[in-house]
Amino acid sequence: MKPPILGQARAAASLRRRLLGWILLPLAGLIGINAWVGYGNAVQAANEAYDRSLYLAARTLAEETSWRHGQIQLDLMKAAGYLFENHTGSRLFYKVSTLDGQVLAGAATLPDAPARSESSVRYFALVQFDDGQYLEWPVRLAQLTHVVEGAGLTDPLIKITVAETLEARQQLIQRILWDTLGSQGLLLLAAALLVVWGVQRGIRPLEAFRQQLASKADDDFLPIHPPDLPRELRPLIETLNSYLDRLGQLIEIRKRFLDNAAHQLRTPLTALKTQLALAQRNTAPEQAQALLLAARQTTDGAVRLTEQLLAMTRVEHAREMHTPQNVDLVQLARLATQEQLMRAHQRGDDLGLEAQVTHCEVLGVELLLHEALSNLIDNAMHHTPPGAHITVRVGPTWIEVEDDGPGIAPAHQAHVFERFYRAAPAGVSGSGLGLAIVKEIASQHGARVTLTSPVRQGRGTVVRMGWPKA
Repeated sequence: MKPPILGQARAAASLRRRLLGWILLPLAGLIGINAWVGYGNAVQAANEAYDRSLYLAARTLAEETSWRHGQIQLDLMKAAGYLFENHTGSRLFYKVSTLDGQVLAGAATLPDAPARSESSVRYFALVQFDDGQYLEWPVRLAQLTHVVEGAGLTDPLIKITVAETLEARQQLIQRILWDTLGSQGLLLLAAALLVVWGVQRGIRPLEAFRQQLASKADDDFLPIHPPDLPRELRPLIETLNSYLDRLGQLIEIRKRFLDNAAHQLRTPLTALKTQLALAQRNTAPEQAQALLLAARQTTDGAVRLTEQLLAMTRVEHAREMHTPQNVDLVQLARLATQEQLMRAHQRGDDLGLEAQVTHCEVLGVELLLHEALSNLIDNAMHHTPPGAHITVRVGPTWIEVEDDGPGIAPAHQAHVFERFYRAAPAGVSGSGLGLAIVKEIASQHGARVTLTSPVRQGRGTVVRMGWPKA
């Protein structure tokens, strides 16, 4: 069996073939319609020309017809000269009759043209044209009503009927048909060649883009700008370049996460392995218990570091994963504070919420803002001794977390928002990612993060996320 993708690729027509089909087939139809209309117009013009000639033949007979010696006289020598000179290739028949059907001269069996209110060709009101059958030949009839001066007839009006066989007309129509088909065929061929040439030139930029895309290295996500790019293809190329940019950022984020995880987790995992080995070899219960307690603390630190790494990666992907909505910071602060109350109670901390406004709505992602506020509360608990006072405040355009801990030295304040930077003393564990996550979330929401330390009496730290006033 053929692979499904290969089968679909073969079944799908190429862009070149589709363009040619969409252009050439309607063009061939239009040229065919134009040929049919042109052929019909040419045939009509030819018939009108032959009908006019037939009318002139009838008129010539009428002019050479007179009443002499009590009967109709027709000078055939003069009339025949015109008839034979102008009607080569077909046979002519004539009949002269009265209005009541009495044949005065010519072929008595020649049919009359039926009277009609309108004619296809009208030179005078007294001529009628029609198709008929004479003997075994199809003929074209022209019937002229003529006044014979000085006639001894009851009614001086006579009918002069001239019939012409269709050989000459049919030959002319065939020539018109072949000329029309030939000219339209050449026009279609020329148009097809021009369309093929135009399509080939039109898709060259797309082929150039394909070649550039195929020649890119696996780690090359720079945008591609093919030369002479048509305006219609710019949105497609820009969309694909945007996708390449997002793909490059995604791969860079994952690579950075793996590098950070490998670098940051190596130390706690190595320490955990050493502590467990020492506890296994040590037979003294007190020392073994101390080593197991240290191993537990190391494990907790590694878990917290992993959670922070995952949180940072999730924040970096937030633009592609979430749609901003209106978020009430007061409600958000109330929820985040309630979630941390149990932990604060276990530590003996005084955790409270102070809302200076009833509502404070900002445009953002509630999940990420909750993550930022949770990190601020966690960071305050982690870097203050048990029994600390921690307050979450919400103002008109900001939200902040204040603690009464030892504070942050001025030398560290410029770097605490950097990734993996730790300002805590050597005895306090930490990943160095909490405030970096807060800054990344604030940046994505158009907010500004500020740090103030000390707050009062040489102690305390306040970290605030503030939005510009509307």
